[in-house]
Amino acid sequence: MKILLIGKYPPMQGGISTKTYWLCKHLEKDGIEFQIITLNDSQYSTNGHNLEKVTVVKDKQVPWHIPETSLVDDRLINAALKVTNDFSPDLIETNYIWPFCKDALFVARTLNKPLLIRHAGSDILKFYNDQEFRDIMSIYFDQASAIVSNISSIDLLKDICSDTGKIQCMPRYIPDPNIFKPEESDKQYDILFAGKINYHWHLKGLNLLLELIKQKELKALFLIGGKHKEDIYKQITEKKLENIIKLNGFVNPDEMPAIYNSCKFAWCWEEEGAVEDFSNIIWEALFCNTPCIINSNVSKKIKDEGITGDFSNLLNAVDEKSVMELDFSKKNSTYIENQRLKSDLFLKYVKSNADLYMQFVS
Repeated sequence: MKILLIGKYPPMQGGISTKTYWLCKHLEKDGIEFQIITLNDSQYSTNGHNLEKVTVVKDKQVPWHIPETSLVDDRLINAALKVTNDFSPDLIETNYIWPFCKDALFVARTLNKPLLIRHAGSDILKFYNDQEFRDIMSIYFDQASAIVSNISSIDLLKDICSDTGKIQCMPRYIPDPNIFKPEESDKQYDILFAGKINYHWHLKGLNLLLELIKQKELKALFLIGGKHKEDIYKQITEKKLENIIKLNGFVNPDEMPAIYNSCKFAWCWEEEGAVEDFSNIIWEALFCNTPCIINSNVSKKIKDEGITGDFSNLLNAVDEKSVMELDFSKKNSTYIENQRLKSDLFLKYVKSNADLYMQFVS
């Protein structure tokens, strides 16, 4: 089976990019072929990424025009149709509603192929309270052959989509336990924060994290990007933390297992008002036996995600006061090696997606 994906994929930042990257790699082992059309601009570098099956529409200054336009949709469609000359896909997929869905819909109609929409959690929640954008989403969903959702967004999606029979509630992303696994390490860093610094970055508990780092003199690694990352740089400078916080941009997903294994803890805080989704970081860190620091808002979601038993021993649910009492002086002693459980979760995740795609094989 051949799939043309028009959407977020490394070099684009974010959880949906990473999930798509790993899922494509796993499904390719089952004989599913992918070609990918994605975006790049000055903030999203292609350096370090394998672009063998990826066509990147890069940032470009377009001629002056009224009304003002970036012409990104036209360029994405053009790139996609050129790829299809040789690739001949069986299915068109998009993994992010804006700006990719209308382009994927145009290509699917042009080629008379089924369209699968795999939305991100933030796609629905950012626009749900604006009736105009809900109407637009409804138009897209009406044209799709299938819409992939998850337990965080399924109820909202059913409220927008007129044909709920198209909705597929799929298992959440699960990392490959043969890749995300514990490795002996000196634990170079006490704590890791990885994430975008965008409009709601203050809801990730970063002010508290910086205070924790300052009071306990922790050695930290920040993997950050986004429109407001300069705000974090400024705070780090003002608190005189430059010598104990290493700042880095986003890395290739293949580098993340080694990063988790180099850190004693991962920061996964989420305050009220944040986008209701579930971070990739938690499952990936747990598979590497790196404990996660969470608060009550995250712990409410843990049960729905199937994180129980031994895994829950690696979750430190604390409040703003007790977070300062955490012991960073020693390496984590809770070693989870339930490989069968990890493998079962992973195989269920991959198989459910393979089965979904095979519905469209004629």
